[in-house]
Amino acid sequence: MGFADMLSGSELSSKQSEQVSMIRTSGVALSKLINDILDHSKIEAGKVEIEHSPYALHKCIEEVTALLEQEARDSGLTLKTKIATDVPVIVNGDETRLRQILTNLIGNALKFTEEGGVTIEISCSKSPPMNDGLCDMRLFFSITDTGIGIPSSKISQLFRPFSQVDTSLKRRRNGTGLGLAICKRLCELMGGTIFVESSEGSGSVFRFTLQTDYEKGDTSPPMT
Repeated sequence: MGFADMLSGSELSSKQSEQVSMIRTSGVALSKLINDILDHSKIEAGKVEIEHSPYALHKCIEEVTALLEQEARDSGLTLKTKIATDVPVIVNGDETRLRQILTNLIGNALKFTEEGGVTIEISCSKSPPMNDGLCDMRLFFSITDTGIGIPSSKISQLFRPFSQVDTSLKRRRNGTGLGLAICKRLCELMGGTIFVESSEGSGSVFRFTLQTDYEKGDTSPPMT
């Protein structure tokens, strides 16, 4: 992939540029496949450690959506984010794993949406502060798309490893069949759950929750 990037910056014919692009695209796909298999193997072996440290939640969400905005624009889709005003700016948890879940779910939503767009919504429920000044909190995420939807008879397959709803869709849109299974296990490791509401032809809503905490007094302004 590194050499493909170097080649793409040199003088190439149109055919050579196309071939270099194919090399890089294949490399990205292979890299994702390897990473998914490694993640799945570590989760199954109980070797995944979940971090619990402060991070900027709003910034995390902004950066994830910024990475996917170009993909949405290229497909003529909208990508919107709505964060409830009482969601804290700083929370304690595993930012890297949250990024992984959001990137997977939003990326899938864009992949299976041809018209309209994708909306991400985040809200929370809080418990009274404890003696150490921390407040327990449950975060609620929803990723809603206007895509092709999922037949109700197929929804139970979604979170199984190496499983995809339709092999024809797999060929057209690629995928390892591991992403949703990994998201499910990561949500569970972070004290949450994940589920989907969908019907064929009517889009889908993927919802997940995470258990976390934050320091009392950390408030957040509305996200623009």
